[in-house]
Amino acid sequence: MKETKYDYVIVGAGLYGATFAHRAARAGKKCLVVDRRKHVAGNAYCEPVEGINVHKYGAHIFHTSNKKVWDFVSSFAEFNRYTNSPVAS
Repeated sequence: MKETKYDYVIVGAGLYGATFAHRAARAGKKCLVVDRRKHVAGNAYCEPVEGINVHKYGAHIFHTSNKKVWDFVSSFAEFNRYTNSPVAS
């Protein structure tokens, strides 16, 4: 059996693990990503139910004021606009 060599073994396919693997692969590194779940995106995972993406692990909202980060993240997925407007008395 041929031995496979990796530059990185990444445990977890959530936002950090997937981002690291993507960036490392683009830099020419060979990565192995392992996760106990059968899908990527960790707790931000959505699954289609009757044509609607349902947040499997609860709502997830991504916040950043950094344009570079926003441009990177939005290159992978389309986001709905959300404005948090809490009301307190």
